[in-house]
Amino acid sequence: FLSSCLVVIIGSLAWTANAQRGFESDKTRVVNTFKNASPQSVGDSNIIFLLNFLDKYGDQIQLTTDQRSRVNNIVSQYNAEKAKQPLVDGVPPQGGWFTKLVRALVVQLGIELASEGIKKATGA
Repeated sequence: FLSSCLVVIIGSLAWTANAQRGFESDKTRVVNTFKNASPQSVGDSNIIFLLNFLDKYGDQIQLTTDQRSRVNNIVSQYNAEKAKQPLVDGVPPQGGWFTKLVRALVVQLGIELASEGIKKATGA
């Protein structure tokens, strides 16, 4: 019994450490991509990466009320649009549907987050 408890505890600690490394790695990519960006300089794959980052960690990072509202709105629009996209060989297409306005909004949000630094919320 004791050995199985130890296995569970060690596994849980390893998973938590790996999840934290994943967040830190993703955060670093977002900051490096968006800190000196413009809508024209950011490719669709980096916009998709930011949207997926915000979808995954948006409720775990420190955001102002305005930023949280924009994150929720943009991520909801992205997920709704993604759900409508046809599959090509069983895989959704990469980008291509971003309007200039959506691109500008997402990049502006990314620039804001990158310039302020992305921090995990206390207790997250």
